[in-house]
Amino acid sequence: MPIFRRTLADGSDDELIREEPLLIAAGGAEVLTMRTPGRDEDLALGFLLSEGVIPSAAAVTGMHATPGDPAARTPDRIDVALTGVDAAHVRGRLTRTHEIRTSCGACGLTDVDTLLEGAPPCLAGVPKVTHALLQRLRADFEARQELFARTGACHGAALYDGHGTLLGFAEDVGRHNALDKAIGQAARGGAALRRAIALLSGRAGYDLVLKCLRLGVPVILSVSAPSALGFDLCHAAGATLVGFLRQDRAKVYTGAERITG
Repeated sequence: MPIFRRTLADGSDDELIREEPLLIAAGGAEVLTMRTPGRDEDLALGFLLSEGVIPSAAAVTGMHATPGDPAARTPDRIDVALTGVDAAHVRGRLTRTHEIRTSCGACGLTDVDTLLEGAPPCLAGVPKVTHALLQRLRADFEARQELFARTGACHGAALYDGHGTLLGFAEDVGRHNALDKAIGQAARGGAALRRAIALLSGRAGYDLVLKCLRLGVPVILSVSAPSALGFDLCHAAGATLVGFLRQDRAKVYTGAERITG
């Protein structure tokens, strides 16, 4: 279970979200993240895709999970076997990964074109999204956030197709992990991510926006505001960015041509 019960100072019990380490190993490199246990294969696949480490899910030929040993202070581990990917490229991308590693791979890199290097162009004009669909996605997303409803301490992310069909959904103590798990689930199902809609539970910071744009996701929705760099990235990529997606409310920041009705 991704939840622990703990006894509070007043003697009552409460449900708290689990937060435990996972080591992801691929191409001779390793990265460590704190995540909510569960769906580690989705997390690993989504992470490798969203960080530009691998070009597609087909590059993964297998995964092997090894439970950690608290007595030996070793974390849970997942080893990913890859094919058709240069090992030096894998190590280079993982070394630059700032979301998980303590060294920030984006420090000093504020040029939008540099950050978008390697990202596919967004398909023009697709999908078309009505305001009614925005509200339907928001309601569906909120209904799925069971862990948040129980603990109030986790993030959520979802991917939908242009008709509102769910492609991937996840909750996790880490906002990057939640998105990576949702991406991994969608990729496993063969989803056409270049026609997908991403929905984020928090702000649309540049880091989450960049994960989506690296996969060509053309519509990014957030229940909160974007950052200025998140805005600039979407504007440069031709993506649609919608913030403050609340009941009967949505603020379109970029790519208004995809919003209809």
